[in-house]
Amino acid sequence: MTGGRAYAETFRVRPLAGPIGDDWPEPPEIDRPFASQETHDRPPPTRYDVALFEALNAEYADHPVAPVAPRYDALSLAERSRRRIQVVHDHLDLRGKTVLEIGCGAGFEMWYLAHFLGCDAWGIDISPRRSWPHLVGDRVHLVAGDVAAGDILPADTFDRVMSFTVWEHITRPLEAIVELARVMKPGGYAWIRANLYRGPTASHRTRDIAFPFPHLLFSDEVIDEALRKAGTHGGGAAWVNRLTWEQYEAAFLGAGLVIRALSFTRYPLDENFYRRFEDVLGRYPKVDLERGFFQVVLEKPVRP
Repeated sequence: MTGGRAYAETFRVRPLAGPIGDDWPEPPEIDRPFASQETHDRPPPTRYDVALFEALNAEYADHPVAPVAPRYDALSLAERSRRRIQVVHDHLDLRGKTVLEIGCGAGFEMWYLAHFLGCDAWGIDISPRRSWPHLVGDRVHLVAGDVAAGDILPADTFDRVMSFTVWEHITRPLEAIVELARVMKPGGYAWIRANLYRGPTASHRTRDIAFPFPHLLFSDEVIDEALRKAGTHGGGAAWVNRLTWEQYEAAFLGAGLVIRALSFTRYPLDENFYRRFEDVLGRYPKVDLERGFFQVVLEKPVRP
């Protein structure tokens, strides 16, 4: 590019043959030359409309892709927080550590970490929650802000970082990974579980939608209309960033973090469903369609 305009590069070589002349023959006239020679009847293209949505939801009602939808009442949140802390502690030892949760939500994990495991517990989320004033204390710090913005949290501070099914909702996930590496203490570990966009449940509407991949097959407008007709809460699929695991991996490594453990929650691909809607699902590698969540343990190495 020069001066903001495209240009064609001209080069010259020594000619190896004489000119071929201007007497080009005329090819035969052919009607629609680019049309396929196949003559068999093709099925009409699939209409991804409300009628198809309703038919699929009825078809999968007895065997939904996610049989148990998460609950968000106070008792369920507290139980889920205890379970998450136990899992991470069994692998990374949280006791007495300075711990950060990215996407802390209601903040129950922070309260348990401080009051049960003696941690200096920090949580950050994009907006404050009604529960926060009841949970904050000398060892419970809850911060409202976008972790991707940078410089909200102190550098080289946290022995452990946790994040549970939040990273997929971060609008600037790559910047957030850079910030993750900045705030981790050298020698510290992070535990991240996140939903991948191409997985069958990434719509986050499994309470209302029984079949897989609604967010890949249907527009938000169709989802909204179908759910409202069914008498449930309207709206489209949840916003989920579209990073693949390979893009996450490159970002973690690019930020100087080391992957110490990795696993995926996999959903075996229903081949019949895939073939029915291959015009859409075939755009994605099958391995990505089977990956619902990744779970990774990262280390920030100590530099000499």
